[in-house]
Amino acid sequence: MALSSLLNYIDADDFRCDQKRIRHINHIKFALIQDSPGSGIRGPYLQKLREFDPDIIAFPEYYFVGPPFINVTSSYVIHDETLERLQNWSRELGCIIVGGTLVADEGGRKFNRCYIFDRGRTVGHYDKIHLFRGEGQGLLSPGTEYRVFEIGSIRIGLLICADALFPDSFRNIRGLKPDLLFIPNTSRFREGESVETKFKRDMGIFAAGASAADTIVIKVSASGILTGRRLQGRSLIAFPGSVEWRIEPHNEDKSALALATSSGEKTNPSLDITVYRP
Repeated sequence: MALSSLLNYIDADDFRCDQKRIRHINHIKFALIQDSPGSGIRGPYLQKLREFDPDIIAFPEYYFVGPPFINVTSSYVIHDETLERLQNWSRELGCIIVGGTLVADEGGRKFNRCYIFDRGRTVGHYDKIHLFRGEGQGLLSPGTEYRVFEIGSIRIGLLICADALFPDSFRNIRGLKPDLLFIPNTSRFREGESVETKFKRDMGIFAAGASAADTIVIKVSASGILTGRRLQGRSLIAFPGSVEWRIEPHNEDKSALALATSSGEKTNPSLDITVYRP
């Protein structure tokens, strides 16, 4: 399979883009926001997003659980206001938003939930199935159903963080025929981990997962601190059998806005990426 990618770091004044909306899987523009939980959309990033005019914006897992919270479960109190913020951004920017994750309380049970929006409309949600042991102090309930959402001409699949550690997740998603698979993620910082180990894990989980699901996998990770724990921002994009782009290991602790265009046929895609940092 011939796959190509291009990574450019350019000044904002040099960046130009077209204004096309989603037409077909062979030309999609998406933005990944890697930043500290609680950061929202920084002003400079918001301006870049307006210029880029993405079809899809994706946020990390637990992205709205900022410093006031000492555990993720208690963040259910900001669910409604955060949902409204995401709806407003989707409406204002005229795009699909993969809304990271929120803790949702439903009938007394709490879920790690990713909502998806289209131009201000809530399309649906996916609840994380494979929770980490003790996640949310053991107070979160697992989801029960894999889901893909069809918006216009594109089918978007969702997994959340540890779901990707289970091969059955990718096999189940494959049966739902996604065009893109987004994985909001948080990863704890691993002191002393080698670059070789990081890259091997990326191949074994995400490139292999893209092959198993027969789609493009887009992992968007948080950086900074979550409930007092240091994170490593390891956002990446994987095609079947290869990692086409990733945040470099020496930048894992930094904020970044990645603007990507995927083009070409699904069997032979190409990827152009521009990364901005504050």
